[in-house]
Amino acid sequence: MYTYEFFVTDGMFTLLRPVISSFLLIAVVLFVLVWLPKALQGFLNGFTVMALAIVSIIISGQVLFFEAILADELGLGGGSGFWMFLLIVFLGTVSPIIYFIRHREAGS
Repeated sequence: MYTYEFFVTDGMFTLLRPVISSFLLIAVVLFVLVWLPKALQGFLNGFTVMALAIVSIIISGQVLFFEAILADELGLGGGSGFWMFLLIVFLGTVSPIIYFIRHREAGS
């Protein structure tokens, strides 16, 4: 029915799942880097942490929105994109908070 078979898996639209998964991976890596000891955080600064978190949240939100439109138009289910988006929002919010708390304590 569809041009490519991997558009649909078990009645759910999964074409854009790799994009959301990539941003989830970015959010997890950022979260892990924020938790690393300060000796290994040489390339992180507040701007980098905030920029990666904000860009990940915004783009994954847009992908989720477009995925919902496409799934609705094709008469399919949405899949697990919403839960991955919520996890990206959580990690993208917690990572900068932890970063700035740890660096405020180091400055005192």
